[in-house]
Amino acid sequence: MDKVYSSTDDQIHILRSRGMTIADAACAKRTIDLENYYNLINGYKQPFLDSTYSGSDERYISGTKFEEIHSLYLFDRELRNLFIRYILELENNVKSVLAHDFSAKYGHENYLKIAHFDISVKRWEKMTASQKIGAISALISGLQHEIARQLSKNNPMISHYMLEYGYVPLWVLVNALSLGTIGIFYSYLKQKDQNDIGRQFLTIYRNACAHDERLYNLKSLRNNMKPNSIRTLSLHGKLGIPVNSSNNPIYGKNDLFAIIIIFKTMLPKKSFDTFFMALKKLDEQGNRVDSPEWADCSGFYQGYALVLEKDGMAYLVDRDFNKVTEGYPADSVSQAGGMFCIAKGDEQTFLYMGLQETPESD
Repeated sequence: MDKVYSSTDDQIHILRSRGMTIADAACAKRTIDLENYYNLINGYKQPFLDSTYSGSDERYISGTKFEEIHSLYLFDRELRNLFIRYILELENNVKSVLAHDFSAKYGHENYLKIAHFDISVKRWEKMTASQKIGAISALISGLQHEIARQLSKNNPMISHYMLEYGYVPLWVLVNALSLGTIGIFYSYLKQKDQNDIGRQFLTIYRNACAHDERLYNLKSLRNNMKPNSIRTLSLHGKLGIPVNSSNNPIYGKNDLFAIIIIFKTMLPKKSFDTFFMALKKLDEQGNRVDSPEWADCSGFYQGYALVLEKDGMAYLVDRDFNKVTEGYPADSVSQAGGMFCIAKGDEQTFLYMGLQETPESD
């Protein structure tokens, strides 16, 4: 069925008919006109939908407010603004380190030689030896094409080196290469300590930030819709992240928390500390989303939060508000640095990333 145009008044009527509370229709109308209904509502409605409703359309949880969806939308915008800054810094760092390390080892002219790449076929690559060499050849051809493209644009740095010396050093060319191309280049290197963390991974989140797409619960997926995950690192274990039946961490692999792990691993300490302080400040300002079903919410930490339902039971939930633990009787909930606290009378029960700790009493 073709989509029929709906005016803003029609859209507000639809939202109200589906159970959303809109106290100030004029304000909601201005917000929709400014932000776009599709981006705002379709992009951020999921946590507020009644999953028990079986009708032909959608139904919001009773008491859901328009302002709550807008708050989540604004929070995600601030999150994109924060992450894109450090993704770009990391992109520049990766380019610089790769160019200088490779040039120091093989010379400043030799990045266009197959002999300086790893032509052996890894078990996960699913290609023949000829196809592997062909893939490296395609990479080199792409680099040559990029040099030609930059020359046609009169890029001053590339034109200078080509006209003066007859070649373009890698540390100059990398500034014109995309992160995706850098990732492919990095994955074909010979270095024994090669680690392709972030290869074709950061690009997905970079694009989401650049194109105002939803970020807070974005998952990195391959073309076949299977997870596009970073490697499991020692940092996953140090953080005490629970693992699944395949012994893989249940988060920090193909989600936004994986980007934070990449930042921690690859950004300079000063940059990461500045990023993390900004993230904590943003989390403190915007992590509490009121719900008619909750009496309290701890706020999110690395994709998880404690919610206290009005029946007096507390649960650890993920970013999609799926319950990931059993219920605990509680009067209040809170969290600090990933340590979730469930208070009931004088007794406190602590959860760390969903793992129950020994109750404590005052």
